[in-house]
Amino acid sequence: MLLYVVRHGETLWNQESRVQGITDIPLSEKGIEEAKALKKEVDTLKIDVVVSSPLSRARDTAKYLVGNRLPINIDDRIQERDWGRNEGMLISETDTWDCWDVILNTKVQNIECLQDFMKRVSEFIEDMKVRYPDKNVLVVTHSAVVRVIHYLLGTIPEDGNLGKIEIPNLRIIEYEVK
Repeated sequence: MLLYVVRHGETLWNQESRVQGITDIPLSEKGIEEAKALKKEVDTLKIDVVVSSPLSRARDTAKYLVGNRLPINIDDRIQERDWGRNEGMLISETDTWDCWDVILNTKVQNIECLQDFMKRVSEFIEDMKVRYPDKNVLVVTHSAVVRVIHYLLGTIPEDGNLGKIEIPNLRIIEYEVK
């Protein structure tokens, strides 16, 4: 299976460097335009299945990327991580670094526990492998989900801190999943 993973387009909270989490923030005008521009690249890919987070910023990005060409399947397991009381705060005002450490597995400020979050993303990947073993799957999701996918299928940071993995908006990351 080929997995094409895309982080949603920009939102106003991205522009303001705010923690979004499960708060449903829509795409900004820039996010819409950039998603429309990325559609040209997506059109060159052989995509069989599209799966999106239920949050509107991901769903709408998926719609701009594939138009009416394919149905968009919604999967709650690839919804963004719940950042608890930090949602809406400026990133510079939060101290969530330890919450990305796989070894520490810190649970503070009502933030979704990293191990629980990783488990639901891992279950999603395992399910995709069973459902679509010979398909090309486009997944439109969020930065925290992409970090975990990268961790599970790509490279693990030496210190175990997933926060160090840089995930820009609207970049296609390809993984071959066996």
